Amino acid sequence: MRSLCVLTLCTLAATVRAFYIPSLSPQAFAPGTRVPLQVNRVFSEHVPLPYAYYDLPFVCTPHEIHRPWLNIGEVLRGDRIASSDYELTMGRNTTCQVLCTKTLSRAANEEAGRLIAQDYMAEWLVDKLPSATVYLRPLDKQRSKTYDPGFRIGDYDASLKRAYLNNHVTLHILYETHGTGRRIVGFEAYPRSIKNSSGKCPDLDSPTLEPLLVGTNEETLVTYSYSVRWIEDSTVHWAHRWDRYLRTTAQVHWYAIFNSFIIILLLSGVVAVILMRMLNRDLAIFARDVNEEELRDDIEETSGWKLLHGDVFRAPEYGGLLAPLLGTTVQVMYTAIATVVLGTLGILSPSYRGGLLTTGIVMFMLMGSASGYYSGHLYRTWGGKNWFKNALMTAILVPLLLVAIEMVLNAFLWYRSSSAAMPFSTLVLLFVLWTFIELPLTMLGAWFGFRRQPYSEPMRTNAIPRPVPPQPKYLGWPISILLAGSLPFSVIFIEMFYVLKSIWQDAFYYEYGFTVIIGVILAVTVCETTVIMVWLLLNSGHHKWWWRSFAYGASSSIYFFLYSLVFYYTRLRAGMPDTNGLVPALTFVLHSLLFTIVYALCTGSMGFFAAYFFIRRIYSM
Repeated sequence: MRSLCVLTLCTLAATVRAFYIPSLSPQAFAPGTRVPLQVNRVFSEHVPLPYAYYDLPFVCTPHEIHRPWLNIGEVLRGDRIASSDYELTMGRNTTCQVLCTKTLSRAANEEAGRLIAQDYMAEWLVDKLPSATVYLRPLDKQRSKTYDPGFRIGDYDASLKRAYLNNHVTLHILYETHGTGRRIVGFEAYPRSIKNSSGKCPDLDSPTLEPLLVGTNEETLVTYSYSVRWIEDSTVHWAHRWDRYLRTTAQVHWYAIFNSFIIILLLSGVVAVILMRMLNRDLAIFARDVNEEELRDDIEETSGWKLLHGDVFRAPEYGGLLAPLLGTTVQVMYTAIATVVLGTLGILSPSYRGGLLTTGIVMFMLMGSASGYYSGHLYRTWGGKNWFKNALMTAILVPLLLVAIEMVLNAFLWYRSSSAAMPFSTLVLLFVLWTFIELPLTMLGAWFGFRRQPYSEPMRTNAIPRPVPPQPKYLGWPISILLAGSLPFSVIFIEMFYVLKSIWQDAFYYEYGFTVIIGVILAVTVCETTVIMVWLLLNSGHHKWWWRSFAYGASSSIYFFLYSLVFYYTRLRAGMPDTNGLVPALTFVLHSLLFTIVYALCTGSMGFFAAYFFIRRIYSM
């Protein structure tokens, strides 16, 4: 049955690949009307420190800056959208227009050289479309285009160690005609470096133009200019204007699914052997119609997991800590499921800037009721009495840990004046949301969960705990954790590459359909792996399985974190000068730690509940 479900998911992969809802309604511009161009930030695929565009000391700054309202997701991803002095008029080409003439101080000159050497790119917006660097698809006879968001602020000659500032940009605005208006379907930027301090437009066709050298520790007078060209493109419709930004890698994803499916088959075979051969033989003793005293006598003549019937449901050590932790893991898991489902349905489209983070935060707050409910129910099952204390720990425990890590990171980001640093107003907003939404919902859920009857365990617990015999080396903490985490990680490592690329290299990730399939396979793999490891643990006479089951489920997070570090050193920092500073490395490591904690919470809860219901099942037969 499980294999049939996986096959069905694979068959429907083409249809579950996420479509998107571009926005509520398209905007049409009449010929001759002004089209606003907004600037946002500069970012690098190699340095995880974005900066607000107008915080750069070498760019033209308007006398009056208008900033639109940003959602919390945009703020957290480092967006700082603002108006500009670029004049774009629908349908009116501009051969050349001077923006400003600016004197770069020595510090500004050096800063420009440093950012160019680190491959920083600028992101501008026209009708919510980000500026794009254009590439032609290889091996495509039609020479179709693909877009990379942003354009380079300059070019770096690594052999000569010289940086050249792009002070002229040619903008191609693509549009389609719809009735009497025109809809923008593309925004392409072609930057150039031109040595010009005359305050006038240069001769763009002159073969004698020299590039503008920066990073020379001297004052430099720079004239910024731009050109605009409007191009009607009937091959792209407004509803599909994001397609050029969304690169499909279906063949690689199919390989990942096939690899994961093979692992599922192997694990399912092992579980089937355990359930059908070993457990059926052992459970035969429980099937006889005997009284409890005779049953105990029969069990004492056997060995393995059957000897633990009086200890296996003993309340776990530090149950008052495990219950809030498990409640929060359910909250995180439900949040992840709801967010991915909304992405698959197309609600979290790229045009909804910051939508993924905003939705995740809102869902996390609303799922506080589920967190409190599961925590309160488990807490009462394990003999807890103070439901209010349990509810408060559930609401505080994990969020406090995540906030503490983020605050340490935020201090360093503030020091570097990065736009990735959370403003104080955002911190206040998050605290208000937690206080007035998550905390009350967690309390309400904990109250209902505590009032529910506790789980009725199938076996009574002995008064005196059974001592744990010496364990095999492969069931020791380090070895067993590494073994349990290897198979789940092998399911996700291919998909993880694209997720990390989306997070750190500003590539749009929008293949949620494949994410759903990989997520389902991951959940099955985690559950089956945990069941196998817990069964081996019980067979060795170890009845303290509660914390172990959570650790086995979350064990692949170790590989998750290590793979993130490998990605940083091989993909982000590779070949880039001056990227080995403390703050860039700390930014990546702490953010990776946050992602790892969230991942560990999700998979840990899967493993715990799978093991719990497995044990309840075998001891109730």
